[in-house]
Amino acid sequence: MRDNFEATIQNQKRQHDLELKALRSQMNPHFVHNSLNAIQYYIQQNDVETSENYLAKFSKLMRQFFDYSRRKSVSLSEEISLLENYLQIEKLRFEEKIEYEIKVDPELDIEEEQIPSMLIQPLVENAINHGLFHKKGMEK
Repeated sequence: MRDNFEATIQNQKRQHDLELKALRSQMNPHFVHNSLNAIQYYIQQNDVETSENYLAKFSKLMRQFFDYSRRKSVSLSEEISLLENYLQIEKLRFEEKIEYEIKVDPELDIEEEQIPSMLIQPLVENAINHGLFHKKGMEK
């Protein structure tokens, strides 16, 4: 009985460790660093409204990252919400030089369709970092 209990505890610990590792790998440290630097910049410029807006969006995105990383799947609606928040932060960081549109097939029920959590955001982040970031006029 005791051996089963200890094995269960060890399995739960391993699962939590793997979830934390997955979260850390999904949350790009450069994105976090750049976002905090941008917030600091707006504070130093005494642009209270922009810094508060940025911080609120960043905070919401971090909550979504933590929540979704604990789940195996999320609704397409939730993933779109995460993408929207992520892209709004990037738009602020690039001083409104990014324009985007999220299009979804109207045949999909985005509330019911489930996808693996954190599936699309890393792809969009890579597209921005490796596609847009190095274009002339996009450096930040």
